[in-house]
Amino acid sequence: MLRIRVLVFWIGLLSADALHAQPTNDYFEQGLAFEKSFKVKDALAAYESALLKNPNHAEAMIHASRMLSNLAGKLPKSEPVKKKELLSQARSYAQKSIRLKPANPQARLAHIISLGLLSEIATNPREKVSNAGLIHDEAAKILEIDSTFAEAYFVLGKWQYELSRLNWMELMACRIFFGGFPETISIEASLNYFDKAIEFNPNNILFLYGQALVQHVLGENQKAVNALNRALALPVSEPDDVLRKERCTNLLKQIVQ
Repeated sequence: MLRIRVLVFWIGLLSADALHAQPTNDYFEQGLAFEKSFKVKDALAAYESALLKNPNHAEAMIHASRMLSNLAGKLPKSEPVKKKELLSQARSYAQKSIRLKPANPQARLAHIISLGLLSEIATNPREKVSNAGLIHDEAAKILEIDSTFAEAYFVLGKWQYELSRLNWMELMACRIFFGGFPETISIEASLNYFDKAIEFNPNNILFLYGQALVQHVLGENQKAVNALNRALALPVSEPDDVLRKERCTNLLKQIVQ
């Protein structure tokens, strides 16, 4: 079914002693520092400590949501209950942050990430389709707020790509439960969105991989090779970039073999 995957980091826990009796902003800043250093376990605990001090700290909610989604994303499929528990909390944080900061694109992106991962483990087609609708609406809302927000274009590109691959039963479920689609579905539309994401963020390995994947599907293999080589030449800036480069390498081998 739908396999919407977007940007994620590693996660963990920080000892409560290390955070004892610090002001809210100190916790939050500490969380940002840990996150920047890819010490995401420590970052999650710091953000949650900030929320204990100030339950309405929207930025801490956003970052905590992202950390929880990352933790869930790293769990094996054999632990669906734990994954759902973490993702439900991630979604709750994101929804609360949206209520507090409705014009903050990052809050809505955190919501999209949690919904995408929840869709991966959902067994009910109606839930998957419902989540797909929410993901589209959140991405569209982000672009109303900020038309240069590259991640929203990537989400819509991935959304188009996944829906264009549905079989007739899945399409029927979409029509029954979703009432159709908010826009025309096509692989070409997917590529247009990926191109737009890269226009605003040209040095993103994930975006370039998405672009190359669709170009390959469309038979534009030389363009796909060029995009993959660009991606492979970029430095690793996020923990998941290592895996993304592996996928780029595998796709490149598939194309040139």
